[in-house]
Amino acid sequence: MIVDDIYSKNHERKLLEFNMRERGTISLKKALTESHNGPGIIAEYKRKSPSGFSNKFKTDILKYFNSIQRTIAGISILTEPQYFGGNQLDAMSVQCYNKPILIKDFISGERMIKSSYMAGGDAYLLICDFLDYTMIKELVLYGKKLGMEALIEVHDPESVKNIFPDENVVLGYNRRNLKTLRMEDNSMEVYDKLKSYGLPIVLESGITSENINNLHIEKYQGLLIGSSLLSGDVIRW
Repeated sequence: MIVDDIYSKNHERKLLEFNMRERGTISLKKALTESHNGPGIIAEYKRKSPSGFSNKFKTDILKYFNSIQRTIAGISILTEPQYFGGNQLDAMSVQCYNKPILIKDFISGERMIKSSYMAGGDAYLLICDFLDYTMIKELVLYGKKLGMEALIEVHDPESVKNIFPDENVVLGYNRRNLKTLRMEDNSMEVYDKLKSYGLPIVLESGITSENINNLHIEKYQGLLIGSSLLSGDVIRW
């Protein structure tokens, strides 16, 4: 399984050793809750993904965000190198936009959070389907010391129990099953469980101009959109 392989190799990852942060942290949670035109868009930059996406136009990261910065609430940078072609230099380069930066990676330890902070990240991803409650609590509280927020993501309804709710937490529902890489939308089953925590909720994966009107996006405070925007899809609602 690809995601299990990524987690198993996290201890081998070469991470930042020097602080390249150029500014203080910016709240993703605040950016989403203060969005006035429906859910705030978190625009993701990636080069490829195991689910089949390829940034075939090799979109330049700065040209890309220059073109959309006025319409987005936040930036997501996929930094996993082997399967997604990511790197932390991408996060460092987009600090200039004064938008909250989500480090989208398969984080499983404090050193990865610290490195995400030094790269300019304001928030980081924790995935309930692969991390238990104790680990998530530990990593949420560690990030809090750095002034960072955690996007705690769920796909499997049974994994909701692993959520550690805190003031520096945003919740996410990923429509993609990361164990199979298939799109399996369980949002109707999961949404009410997430809503009970009283925290902002982000809808993730497979959001396009063709299906956005069927996804009940009015219930969410954020939409994390990557492949379709990078492919030139114009999304309106």
